[in-house]
Amino acid sequence: MVHWSRVPLLNTCLSESRTDVTRGNMSLMVLIVVLLMVISPIASSAENSAKESQGGIDDVFFLDLPCDVNSTCEVSRPIHLVEYFGADWCEPCESLELFLETLDFNEIALIQHHPSVLDNSYLNHSKTVFEQEYRLLFIPSLVVNSNGLLTGSTQGIELNQSLANINTNFSGINDISIENGMLFWNTSTEHNLTIWRLEETSHEYHNRSLPYLAVERITVTNDDKQHDISQLLNHSNGRLIFILQDNEEPRPLQSISTSPTGEKALSEGEEETKQLFAHDGDYDLAVITFALLFLALLPALISFRNLQKQDSEEAE
Repeated sequence: MVHWSRVPLLNTCLSESRTDVTRGNMSLMVLIVVLLMVISPIASSAENSAKESQGGIDDVFFLDLPCDVNSTCEVSRPIHLVEYFGADWCEPCESLELFLETLDFNEIALIQHHPSVLDNSYLNHSKTVFEQEYRLLFIPSLVVNSNGLLTGSTQGIELNQSLANINTNFSGINDISIENGMLFWNTSTEHNLTIWRLEETSHEYHNRSLPYLAVERITVTNDDKQHDISQLLNHSNGRLIFILQDNEEPRPLQSISTSPTGEKALSEGEEETKQLFAHDGDYDLAVITFALLFLALLPALISFRNLQKQDSEEAE
């Protein structure tokens, strides 16, 4: 038998119970949101750090020729490595090449690449770096420290500013020396050693020359710590560049140009779309975060919906 005098008390208890459940769900929702707000920046920071660590190079040394194969040759570590991709038939390349000749080559290791098959001085290794390792599209282009990319009409001017703003800390080669034509080197990494031979090469159409054009490339494997390079030293001029790097995968580049080649004028809506999808990794992270948030809140939403149904049934 139902005691109707106790019904208000029962309704009050049910109401308080629902209120406690709702408060508990709301507290859970707030806690989840706070956790996601904390985790999201950490994940984004970790992702950006991973992107920054990809590609690039570990260490660089250079040796100016000539070097007597019967003596000890001294190598030096530069502050920056600049790789230039151009062509003799390229008109915009001329002014940039003249600018590159003003660099301090005691602090900057310059490699001039001719990846175009239309050049008499074409090098297939330069073409491989241009198309497969860096996946470049335009000539001329400048790559700084195997990480930053400069294109466009102002890349020469922007190069000086970029070099001043970029801090490098080349390391990885513990010891390197050249004695009697033999290369001795040691590293704590598992990467191979790439050697570029550069020579001063006459321009095909103008009465001038390129001081550091790449003419040969060899790879010394990580397990070959004593390698005969006497054939590379038998040249009266030029330079050898020793680069410690991972040669297995393409190296992603970050554009550091203010007006890169190929950039188009965008409307306001297009500009917003471009900014939205400018970083695919950040966009993916936002989608994943939203999905996790939705899944985490789904039980609370279901419980809240059930409570609404229960209130409706009791009201009826």
